[in-house]
Amino acid sequence: MNISLVDLVPRYKDERKLILKAIDKTLSKGNLVLTKELDEFEKSIAKYTKHKFCLGLNSGTDALMISLWSLGIGKGDEVITSPISFIATLGAIIHVGAKPVFVDVKEDFNIDEDLIESKITKKTKAIMPVHWAGRMCNMEKINKISKKHNLKIIEDAAQAMGSYYKLKHAGSYSDIAAFSCHPLKNLNALGDAGFIITNKKKLYNKIKIYRNHGLKKRDHVIMFGVNSRLDVINAEVLKIRLKKLKEVISKRTKNINLYRTYLKNNRFIKFLKNEKN
Repeated sequence: MNISLVDLVPRYKDERKLILKAIDKTLSKGNLVLTKELDEFEKSIAKYTKHKFCLGLNSGTDALMISLWSLGIGKGDEVITSPISFIATLGAIIHVGAKPVFVDVKEDFNIDEDLIESKITKKTKAIMPVHWAGRMCNMEKINKISKKHNLKIIEDAAQAMGSYYKLKHAGSYSDIAAFSCHPLKNLNALGDAGFIITNKKKLYNKIKIYRNHGLKKRDHVIMFGVNSRLDVINAEVLKIRLKKLKEVISKRTKNINLYRTYLKNNRFIKFLKNEKN
């Protein structure tokens, strides 16, 4: 019996009626860009994560790049991050003109917070910890380091929707955090999608204009921005799936526990137990 590593079809079959209803409702209105559906999704994420602001973007990659940009990080700056991540983490730093500085990881594949200070230089402007596979970094210690050296923190929370550290949701320990809603994530869209969360109104206002071509109003451009708006259909689908997030995480946890039970040979595979923070 062949079992696919990734199979999104059963998920669609289970949610088909809800998704098609949402798509039909959205298309029937004839307005697909920056509508109230997107605003509703952003508010639901802000509420779930206990943040003041959320902005839907077209991918987790854009969320990372725009987060860096919003903090003024650019050419000649250094950003400390993990070497264990998807290429988007590194690419986002490169795209804004900064230099990535790698700090090795611990057994859980997250950045080793005890090695960070040794990599800080006069050019260091930020730390970008990656919550690998949803397991959060030691944000308490990373926060202390950032305050001591006056550094910004951007959480790469692409894989961390629904993750907590010390009872606080991913994104609660930084200036801004970037999330992905790629189809393989636990909160997944119908294609590429992402969002940022922050408690800083200045960053929220800056990104809100930047993601929409730099438009303050329809015919009033105040900066050269980009087109990185989360489309309304995906916003509607994500609203549905946000309600099922705990169920999805529970099922994934159950699956990994099956692997722990039946894969006895730890010479090749080692599963880390989730910490209850």
